[in-house]
Amino acid sequence: MGTSNHLSRPLTGTAFRIYFLLINSRRPMGVREIQRLVGLKSASTVKYHLDRLMKDGLVKQLPDGKYIAMKSDNPALTGYFIIMNTPIPYLIPAAVGYAVFVVTYSILIGFPDLVLIGSSIVFASYAIYEGLRTRKLIRYLSKR
Repeated sequence: MGTSNHLSRPLTGTAFRIYFLLINSRRPMGVREIQRLVGLKSASTVKYHLDRLMKDGLVKQLPDGKYIAMKSDNPALTGYFIIMNTPIPYLIPAAVGYAVFVVTYSILIGFPDLVLIGSSIVFASYAIYEGLRTRKLIRYLSKR
């Protein structure tokens, strides 16, 4: 699945944003494209962070000079997808989908089990709460 990465230092700020951009683009990108998409003024700043990410085993430079993100087993870097430049934990849509399934199924079989529906809604609410807390942490890390 992924490689076991041991980060030499916490991944925060610009390096974090660059890694998330690359991991979610799922295609190789050049320094100038990354610079433009992350909103940095200097290509050398991007190169510095790419070198740091390569040292940590999170990014690989291809023969054409472009960079691609490597999957990580680090739980702080997995379990997200990006919507409108915002990392969203997979936990949120999974919890909502589960609750909707249980409620719909209970209604369709004609026997709405209130305990099952109630526990599903409580579970989904807790999962959404935890997902939002994680999202807040990700936003905090991306600004450091």
